Amino acid sequence: MNQVLSLAPRLALARMRGARAGATLDVLAVITFAVSSFLTLTVVGGTWMFITRFRETPQSVVTAMGFDSPDVPAAMVDGQMQMYVVLAAIACALLVLPVLGLGAAASRLGARGRSRRLASLRLVGMTGGEIVTLSVLETLVQAALGTLAGGVLWLLSLPLWQAVSFQGVPIGATEMLVPIWLGLATVVVLIALAALSTVVGLQRVRISPLGVAAQQVPPRLKMWRLVIMVAAVLAFGLVSQSFTDLIQISELIGYAFLVGMMLLVIGALNLVGPWVLQLVARPLAHTSSVPQLLAARRIVDDPRAAWRNVSSVALLGMIATFTALLPSDADTLGSQPSDIIMATDMRTGVVITLAVGLVVAATSTLVNQASTVVDRADESVAMDRAGTPRTMFAALRRHQVLVPLVVTLAISIGVGLLLSVPFLAFATPSTTGILVMAATVALGLVLTLLAAETCRPLQSTVLGDQRRRND
Repeated sequence: MNQVLSLAPRLALARMRGARAGATLDVLAVITFAVSSFLTLTVVGGTWMFITRFRETPQSVVTAMGFDSPDVPAAMVDGQMQMYVVLAAIACALLVLPVLGLGAAASRLGARGRSRRLASLRLVGMTGGEIVTLSVLETLVQAALGTLAGGVLWLLSLPLWQAVSFQGVPIGATEMLVPIWLGLATVVVLIALAALSTVVGLQRVRISPLGVAAQQVPPRLKMWRLVIMVAAVLAFGLVSQSFTDLIQISELIGYAFLVGMMLLVIGALNLVGPWVLQLVARPLAHTSSVPQLLAARRIVDDPRAAWRNVSSVALLGMIATFTALLPSDADTLGSQPSDIIMATDMRTGVVITLAVGLVVAATSTLVNQASTVVDRADESVAMDRAGTPRTMFAALRRHQVLVPLVVTLAISIGVGLLLSVPFLAFATPSTTGILVMAATVALGLVLTLLAAETCRPLQSTVLGDQRRRND
């Protein structure tokens, strides 16, 4: 065990200094962990700021929102401040899980790239338990480096938030600074999720010479995923119908149920997405176009990987639809100072939420596209040696992304409309919301296609790697 502990960090650092394509994935994994920790701490810090202001409302906020008048009841002040906490919790629910998923994707990326080397270590006498321990430790090295870098970036970004105002008052430099216990808990969750994802990834590919060489095709996905999605939609519909009654009983209980149902629908969307892609791509495999044929076959063979390529855009489409249809104008929300500030803050919150979603989409898509290039290196090299034009690989990546993109956006926009139903019962959404949604979805499409094109140098590196297969 002592040998494993000393070997793990040295192997991780040696790979990142390497010149082959696998080293690119390791460096990209560290960058992804940094982005994941930075965004997670930012989202948690923003939610904590609203909780703190709700517990002890600063006098500057009271004055800015017009609550310093003796005619304003304390219950109204508490209700308004609580609404900010609820909206922050909804944004947190929409963003935290996908942001944490970046770290999970980075750990799976490392595990797949190391499978052959780990199998070689089995041949020289290491046990299965030592292999799993070694792989987890290597992932923890990457996660620790990335989390440390992301934490430093988060601390450096705190003063920049003073340019943003909420509740009529600029954000203080220390307001988004979370308590030590919450910061440590966030870091522990990030690192634990990375370790868990590595173990799960190793279970999918048996780390033995025979298991790695087998390259078994993943089994076909079953229809039970659709059943879970339908059940989640029905559950959300029931909660939506009783949303008004729950609010009258307790706003906290009503919105807690709503956030829980959102998480349930998001989880169901991630389950049913790969099944739908597999279903749609199967008839598309009957074509005379070589790039379209190969792209459709790859989607059918591994729909989970195809979904990971575009799942971040699915999140973006859902968030854009959900937030864009929320009422955010003073005419709808009211003409009081607090109502006008609420309308402005909702627009600001929508912009921040979509900005985080775009960062998640860009990072996640790039990671999964790079992973696909390296994971299929042997297949690409064989096709290249057989005379396949290298321009076809770029066309193949585009086709492999475009079909899932169209299907994903259709699903995610529908889910976003579903999530906005409880709020549409209270007010009419702003007419500018449709433009915001269209612009965000278009930008997400562009980012996804750019991520596919960004992998051209990595593809060239893979095709130019002159070495024997058994090396």
